[in-house]
Amino acid sequence: MQRKREYILKTEPNGNRILWIDVAKAIAMILVFYGHVTGSGDNPWFPGLEGVISVIYLFHMPLFFILSGLTFNPNKPFIPFVKGRVKRLIVPYFFFSLYGVVKILIKILSPSLFVSFHAKDLGKPGKELWNIIIGNANGLWFFLALFWGDLVLYIINRWLGQSKYKTPIMAGISTIALFIWFSISFIGKISLLPFQIVRSTEAIGFVGIGWLLAKWIKNLGKMRALALGVFSTVVFALASWWSSNVNVTLHSWRIVYSTVPYIIAAIAGSLVVIGFSWWVPEWRWLLYIGRNTLIYYGLNGLSMALSRKLVFSVVAVGSVSDYLSVQLVVSILVVAIACLVCRIASPVLRRWCWWGVGCIRPHAI
Repeated sequence: MQRKREYILKTEPNGNRILWIDVAKAIAMILVFYGHVTGSGDNPWFPGLEGVISVIYLFHMPLFFILSGLTFNPNKPFIPFVKGRVKRLIVPYFFFSLYGVVKILIKILSPSLFVSFHAKDLGKPGKELWNIIIGNANGLWFFLALFWGDLVLYIINRWLGQSKYKTPIMAGISTIALFIWFSISFIGKISLLPFQIVRSTEAIGFVGIGWLLAKWIKNLGKMRALALGVFSTVVFALASWWSSNVNVTLHSWRIVYSTVPYIIAAIAGSLVVIGFSWWVPEWRWLLYIGRNTLIYYGLNGLSMALSRKLVFSVVAVGSVSDYLSVQLVVSILVVAIACLVCRIASPVLRRWCWWGVGCIRPHAI
């Protein structure tokens, strides 16, 4: 049966999905994987890709937040809303954090094995474990930030009700949140509060933008989506150049000015992906990633570490790191293998660990 232009695909009883949003989520997830291709340590594999990675980092996580905003529904009763967010975000954070615990154990029991992964060095085991418990570990921060961001936006929406000033107030709150987030990130105080409360300002800003633009974006149509993608590409290129040339200053109001190109780049880069996602073929493997981004995100650190270990046990590091073209090819291979690992693991986790990955209990599906 021919699909309708609005790209709706039934996935569950009484549930619909918008296919181009699944495609956009899949692209965002692949960008997350590629952004982590150099690892968190000394990166002996892909030294020539640091520039590409820095461009991806300008927008790949804001893209996830904006996509979350496109499907954000603040009209549920409070208790079901919170329970749903705890199940989908808080529980998976702690479940996937088991990987962080395993890293600590490897560092203690086999330091040489830990070093062979070229991962970022860990501090004292007790401190690293405590950081995981209070949500201040380096990985998986998105889960907690999105939880707080959604909760704040839900409360603001209920407070504003049907006010005729709702849209401008929400736009103002989102803008202020983004200025606060980028200013704090420049200062380097991201871990000032536990459970990624500081990063919630990023979630409030970008989820709020996605929510405000949702109706307009969902009704673009192919040609206007293409125009959006082209226009946003130009804006993103200019903002990226601006951000690379701006001198970040921590002095009073000037730090606010320094955030402007980064905010523009984050929004424009996200709109590039959203606009062109209308035109990307709806391949099943791409849609599968888009529908399982929670699991892919939770496993991205582990799968990328395993993929790099596998590839560079066969290929000599020097034969890759000396040539940029080879780095590009091998980095794509590493990402593809990591995605394959997640593809194999996803049905297993959905079947046996549904309670930890935010899924419906199998017999209830």
